[in-house]
Amino acid sequence: MTLPTQRFDGTSDALQNFVLIGGGEFMMGSPAGEVDRQTDETQHQVSVSDFYMCKYAVTLAEFRRFVEASGHMTEAEKDGFSYIVLNHDEVEGKEGINWRHGASGEVRSQAEENHPVLHVSWDDAVAYCAWMTEQTGKKFRLPTEAEWEYACRAGTTTPFNTGENITTAQANYDGNYPYRNNPKGLYRENTVAVDSFAPNGWGLYNMHGNVFEWCSDWYDENYYDKCKAQGTVENPLGPDTGLDRVLRGGGWDDDATLCRSAYRGDDTSDDNNINVSFRVVFVP
Repeated sequence: MTLPTQRFDGTSDALQNFVLIGGGEFMMGSPAGEVDRQTDETQHQVSVSDFYMCKYAVTLAEFRRFVEASGHMTEAEKDGFSYIVLNHDEVEGKEGINWRHGASGEVRSQAEENHPVLHVSWDDAVAYCAWMTEQTGKKFRLPTEAEWEYACRAGTTTPFNTGENITTAQANYDGNYPYRNNPKGLYRENTVAVDSFAPNGWGLYNMHGNVFEWCSDWYDENYYDKCKAQGTVENPLGPDTGLDRVLRGGGWDDDATLCRSAYRGDDTSDDNNINVSFRVVFVP
């Protein structure tokens, strides 16, 4: 399927790939009995307001339009390198790698224009959102961690929005490392198009696997414990300060357990990688 081209002209065309996520309360984090849960996933009650989320991660084609229109220079271009994958267990830095390249370091072909952009930092993602805001006069930003998990779950309480388990027919991860007792599946060794697989119950694609996605929050491994002590937390924005930003969703080269709805990753805001991208939220 070919995605509609987003036109940032201040009209509703800019919202054609966005889904209204109706606000509500949910239990964020994972229950004590969830297999492979991490200590930073303490369950706590959260309330979120309405927001719009893009059905898809930002594609290479969309990011290209942003760069060409704004002249933005990414962190990878400033640093002169990014990372490439040699095999599942070996990643190395390589000079000259940036958003134009894929995970293996090759310049991406026309066939991958509809794949999520790679080698982009949190700072790059924020710059993209600011450009969208400037072009439309509407407020675009990265999702908060709470919004991301709420949207990913789509009303589910299981480890994945697909249920108690997930297969490589439902998401793009390293099928050599399935969750729990699932049979092994495919290892595609690359990203797939952003509209691959069936969407979740709220119409969002690839919330599990393909790429980790930047959230707006600072990361704090004890933040959920602090939230739990407050009771129901309304529209949490994360800690006031920190060293790393939150990453969610798991990537094409990750074990299935990292794709769980509650799994929390993190990285510095100026870093970029082979399995990290982002999707955008619109504030009504």
